[in-house]
Amino acid sequence: MSLSGFRNRLACAACTRRKVKCSKTVPCTNCVRRGEQDSCVEGSDAYSTTSTIVGRSAAGLSSPQLTRHDQHDVDALRRRVSELEAELQRGSSASEPSPPMEMTRQQQQHQQSGIFVDERGDQNQGDNRDRNHQREEPARDAVVEDAASILEFLAWGRRKNPDYQSVASPETVLNVDQVAGNVRDAHVQPELPAAQHPTLEDLSQPSVLQLLLPDQRRVWQLVDWHEHCVLWYHCSYYAPTLRKQLESFYSIYAGSIENSEVNLQWVAFLFAVLTGSMTCVSSHTAEVWGYRDSERETLSKKWFQAVIACLNQADYAANHSILSVQAIATLTISAHMLGFSNMQSIYLAAAVRIAQSLGLHRLTPETPGSFVEKETGRRAWTQLCSQDWFSLPFSETYLVNPLYSKSEPPLNCDDGEVVPLPESVPTVTSYARFLSSIAAIMPPLQDGLISCNTPFTKYEQIIKYDKQLRSLATSGRPTFLSNLPMEPGWPIYIPWARRALAISSSHKIIMIHRSFLSESFTKPAFAFTRRTCLAASKTIIKEYKCVVEEDGPVIWIHQAFSIAASIILILDILHREPGEREIAEHRQLIEDIVEILKKYRNSMIAVRGAKLLCALLEEIANISNDASRKRRLEDDADNRAQKRFRGFNVPVFVKSFCEGQRSSIRSPAQQQLHSPHAALMQTMPIDTFTDIGNFEATTSFENLLYLANNDFYSF
Repeated sequence: MSLSGFRNRLACAACTRRKVKCSKTVPCTNCVRRGEQDSCVEGSDAYSTTSTIVGRSAAGLSSPQLTRHDQHDVDALRRRVSELEAELQRGSSASEPSPPMEMTRQQQQHQQSGIFVDERGDQNQGDNRDRNHQREEPARDAVVEDAASILEFLAWGRRKNPDYQSVASPETVLNVDQVAGNVRDAHVQPELPAAQHPTLEDLSQPSVLQLLLPDQRRVWQLVDWHEHCVLWYHCSYYAPTLRKQLESFYSIYAGSIENSEVNLQWVAFLFAVLTGSMTCVSSHTAEVWGYRDSERETLSKKWFQAVIACLNQADYAANHSILSVQAIATLTISAHMLGFSNMQSIYLAAAVRIAQSLGLHRLTPETPGSFVEKETGRRAWTQLCSQDWFSLPFSETYLVNPLYSKSEPPLNCDDGEVVPLPESVPTVTSYARFLSSIAAIMPPLQDGLISCNTPFTKYEQIIKYDKQLRSLATSGRPTFLSNLPMEPGWPIYIPWARRALAISSSHKIIMIHRSFLSESFTKPAFAFTRRTCLAASKTIIKEYKCVVEEDGPVIWIHQAFSIAASIILILDILHREPGEREIAEHRQLIEDIVEILKKYRNSMIAVRGAKLLCALLEEIANISNDASRKRRLEDDADNRAQKRFRGFNVPVFVKSFCEGQRSSIRSPAQQQLHSPHAALMQTMPIDTFTDIGNFEATTSFENLLYLANNDFYSF
């Protein structure tokens, strides 16, 4: 036993240090999945350099030589500082060794890899080498220019890569060793112990993820449907690239997620697309495909959780890639209906920071890169901006400052051709382009409201941006999104886009008036807000009733915005005298929405909304019964306000409704799902109820909308 320490170690140094099971190959499976294949060496052979570099940017991020695993981080920082000081002295010297080393490692990468998916399509490898050669000189200058910030980032324990040229090049790379352009944080090395006995509930295991993936025919079916029926709505990726990646996934890797060369961030992206299809497809179409409602519910939630599991396994927060940005942006279309709204908002914030680190916010014509690369980046960035700015009325803040977002909007072009077309020609980017122009209204509106000190000047801002949105939604929208007759050559999704735009733009009018909506029911000075929001609410409900008669995709805004519209109608009823004609009209519209929502049992938005609206309708009925009884007059101002509110006490209702939801009894299967021994999937429940604090009657719309937009129990 005393001589055991002198035996040749078969396990790599990293796995030995972490005390985890090693595949005993170089590089080993664990190091490949952590993105550390460059430092994977056997035993004490700490200076082996047999592994390949990960991407062209990693050469600028990692130390040129490998260090022993027991050296302190300070030593690594000191070496990096020395390198940067030497870089400053050399300036633009032609003897710079980094570019030749980079090219050599790229050549090794091409030799050792069985596939290199060319994301540029129309460019050969020779063109790519020429372009890389042209970037070498600016890259050296960037090191000098960014030296101060690089040193500062090192003090923070972060990395700034001056070699990255703001290009979305990793978008099309499937192989984990070929993710070019990724910004990697080599300092973060999470522990990933190998599970001895993986179970079906442990989504951190590739073998379990593999079981969740349908057969090749069904995967293509879901991807094709997403491309033709849903992509027009969010436009967060470039479809031809995904198709090429998927072809390579099956032709070269045999559709195996367990293959250590398959990038888990790309797997997350694939699962996000599948989740969107399974969540948004109509029940009729799903039944034709062979999916029952129960299986749809299971698969859509499992796939959502698989996205998060893959991202975490790939350490996406440290290893930045546009693939994770696309996965998260695409996931929004399904997250709300599946009940993961709170979680999705956090991942969107992370995606914004990742996108900024990749330079997606400054993709200008001068930015190096192919047409497809930059177009892909613009699409993902535009979607992130829209989602961030549309959430502003709820969060009252935004992550993306328009002043620092220099990227141009996506081109109005069809996938595969990337030729700019006139605005009058409908393309897959048309809807997202126009919706982003509406979203851009929200930041200046919020800035204007914050800068005002009186209700009068604040309301002036409301009127200003109300007019701006009305003008944009009428005269500024493309003709094919108006009510003109359909032309034969238009895409199948144009009718769906028209209704989605009518619903969304009406909802944005409500959001502009949101801060004065509750007061508009009691103060004549804001009567314009009341009339505007009532008209917008009726438009939303009318359009949604038409949507359900079509066999189009089920989009979350249909349900969410119709619930918001119904809440406004309920508030209007509560502020009217008994017997007014509008009460019966509004009540009928609300009941119609409730009946529609009850049909979507797999949507958490619909389930929540139906319960909330039913509770509010019951409250209206109780108040109507009490209205005939004689009430005692009170001089207190608050009591007078509640009398105008026809006895509806918002804080009491909210408390009662929340307590009712919390007391819901879970089934044994649901209790098992939340077992303390559950793995990754169980630690990621559907958004749970959080403390809502104090509710005031003056903000009744916000309070009720909160109930509609948040989950109160987990499934």
